[in-house]
Amino acid sequence: MKWLQLKILGLSMAVAMLGWAQGTQQTVDQQGQAPPALPAPEAAASPSFPLEVAGYVNFRYVNNDAFQDRNFYREYSASLFLSKTAGRWRFHSEFNADTQPEYDSEGIHLFPRRPSLSVKLDNAFVNYNARDWLQLQAGFLFIPAYWRTHRYQSTTLTVDEPAVDQNVFPTALKGGAIHGDKYWGDGGVSYMAYGGVDQLSEFQESSHSVQTERSQVIGGKLIFHVPSRQFFRTFDVAVHRLHRTGADDRPDEFYGVELHLSKSRFEVLGEYAHGSMNVVDGVRSYIRQGYYVQPSYRITPKLFGVVRYDRLDRDSRYADQNGLARMLAGITYRPIPAISLKAEVNRYQPGLARVPAYYGVTTSLVWFFNLP
Repeated sequence: MKWLQLKILGLSMAVAMLGWAQGTQQTVDQQGQAPPALPAPEAAASPSFPLEVAGYVNFRYVNNDAFQDRNFYREYSASLFLSKTAGRWRFHSEFNADTQPEYDSEGIHLFPRRPSLSVKLDNAFVNYNARDWLQLQAGFLFIPAYWRTHRYQSTTLTVDEPAVDQNVFPTALKGGAIHGDKYWGDGGVSYMAYGGVDQLSEFQESSHSVQTERSQVIGGKLIFHVPSRQFFRTFDVAVHRLHRTGADDRPDEFYGVELHLSKSRFEVLGEYAHGSMNVVDGVRSYIRQGYYVQPSYRITPKLFGVVRYDRLDRDSRYADQNGLARMLAGITYRPIPAISLKAEVNRYQPGLARVPAYYGVTTSLVWFFNLP
């Protein structure tokens, strides 16, 4: 595993070397699995600075994932994105530093983990664009669940991620993928097929901690861009399937469905994920599943209102202990495109009514940047 981590780190360093070596080479925009459009214009390589450099700094006051603990904490984090496009090739890497590493299972640690700080490689890949509908990718990739690939605090409207994120589907894999997009008028399809070695968060009931397990995975996702004769700005429906086999040879089967709907000032996001765990002779040992529904409304060009209901059952064998739900209502204010101020009121329901519900307030301040 160490040699693989070093190779991926080497790939990230190669991005920088390639950028300086080909600083004057003509580049073209390519579609890939880089972060989605950020609040400020995406960084663009220039003759004086040949790498695309962007990122954000984030401060959050949030609750931990075991809602019954009522453990609110402060988190400081920073993310850095480095990219380089050379002809049909695109190189991309994402680094993240976090002061609360125990609540974040993704990434490859670049330095020995400390109790109050971790520095990780979250994503690193090379993408070859043969056609818009045929692209190849290899490296350390995010599993393409919606929130996992759109989780950037500089773009999301909520302070915290939905509970289903990192708790049902694996978060990332070391491997390869084939993907692409094809449009006809205002409709079309996007696809991604992938395989490799994943990392999956496993909640330990005895210690209320999270361990990361690694297994062989193969999966695919299909997104339908539903034509609506311009009635909706976005009408996307996706299905996601993943097969996972661990060291015990007992497979896990995952599937998910997603919805992204927007019109004028309104937007709705929804995601459902289901896992049949430790399947033996077609019989699963237990179920892990969760979902969220998140409507939002743009009140003014700078002010957004958002509500969300999300629910998670980590282990159906202990539903009265591991089941949890949350409702939130919040606002996001962007005085300038690079700054996001967020505040939310949350109602937490741990243990599916076994533990009394309670309320809390969470906040966030995000600064997005790009260079030069």
